[in-house]
Amino acid sequence: MAKILIVDDDNVTLSILKQVLYKANHDVTTAIDGEEAIQYVKNTVYDIIVTDFNMPGMNGIELTKEILKINPQAVIILITAYISVKAALESIKLGAFDYLTKPVDKEELLLSIERGLERLKLLEENSQLKKSAKSSPPKVEFKFETKSEEVRKILTEAADVAQSDSTVLITGSNGTGKEVLAEFIHKNSKRSKNTFVVVNCAAIPEQLLESELFGHSKGSFTGAIRDHKGYFEIANNGTIFLDEIGDLDTPLQVKLLRVLQTKMFSRVGDPKPVSTNVRILAATNRNLKEMIKEGKFREDLYYRINVFEYHLPDLKDRPSDIIFYFEKFMKEYARENGKKIKEISDEVKNLLFQYPWPGNIRELKNIAERASVLCKNGIISSDLLPDRIKIDGDLAAKEPVLIDEEVSSDYEISKNELLKEFERDYIKKHLKKRV
Repeated sequence: MAKILIVDDDNVTLSILKQVLYKANHDVTTAIDGEEAIQYVKNTVYDIIVTDFNMPGMNGIELTKEILKINPQAVIILITAYISVKAALESIKLGAFDYLTKPVDKEELLLSIERGLERLKLLEENSQLKKSAKSSPPKVEFKFETKSEEVRKILTEAADVAQSDSTVLITGSNGTGKEVLAEFIHKNSKRSKNTFVVVNCAAIPEQLLESELFGHSKGSFTGAIRDHKGYFEIANNGTIFLDEIGDLDTPLQVKLLRVLQTKMFSRVGDPKPVSTNVRILAATNRNLKEMIKEGKFREDLYYRINVFEYHLPDLKDRPSDIIFYFEKFMKEYARENGKKIKEISDEVKNLLFQYPWPGNIRELKNIAERASVLCKNGIISSDLLPDRIKIDGDLAAKEPVLIDEEVSSDYEISKNELLKEFERDYIKKHLKKRV
């Protein structure tokens, strides 16, 4: 059964078409003109829209344009007189699915609708294949490279934690590598050969998120024309990474808590419980403790997801990674663009070192790509950097000095040794004077 909207300014035609489709077990809604049809489409997802071409006010081409703005995957079938076939073909170029000429043959109409439903099925299957492809584990060896001692300590512990099925909460600003750390944990776990699914909770519309996470059954809501697997089913026996978990609304927080407690969930529209064997990793750039105080995040869920918690520092707080990552990204983009990078100037290194990096590693990577594309002589000079890098770098220091963590550590050791030597000499001299 399909949900079908018929649009025609002739009540007799509406009645006939409705009876034909009703007898074929379809759910039929009628509209007397384009304006009324648009209001229906804004509030309901229809599988098929059958519309007359010649109508007062909004004609078939105009209606097709407006419907496709609302729902780009809408299946639109135009009904037209012979003299309007050329215009109907124009509508098909715009995105309409098919056209039928008057008088409409019953069998042709039902066949066109059947083909339209098959198209919807193929679109859904294609969407599922894309999800599966995105969630398939990479075939290359996964690495998390860093020069930061703080991040190295996190990786050392995370590699051990990866062997368990414990939930992990990863916090940090956008662009600090939270997804990379999550993938590192998955690739070092006993689930590494199974699916790793990434879900950005902030990127999926709130009204669709439950269905995307847990799936839905056919007929559970308007537009649910077939069963749909959610990410928790796709990730079964693997790992699901819930990025931006702080953006979940309260009802979904309750459902997620149930999954963590019972290892069970229910598809939308189907009360039958479905068991799941999936490891949950989560991440957020928000302060969940503050959200708990404000009543925006459940405290019981918070303690469920942060059995282990790792905070990734901002790039500006791990200076040894700035030049390291820049050089790494430069090499990668040089290979992609068929270029040879001979040198990165000291001026560039100093500017990069002094810049605060509000976008963190993600911003650094973009800067490296830009410089690689623009470089013509194999030398990365300051003129290849965006103005914001040069301005902020100049403001930070007139004569910036590059200091990595190892140099800084050596300096502290040397300084302490010199101070101790000075103290010894000073004490000896004063003791001799007293003697």
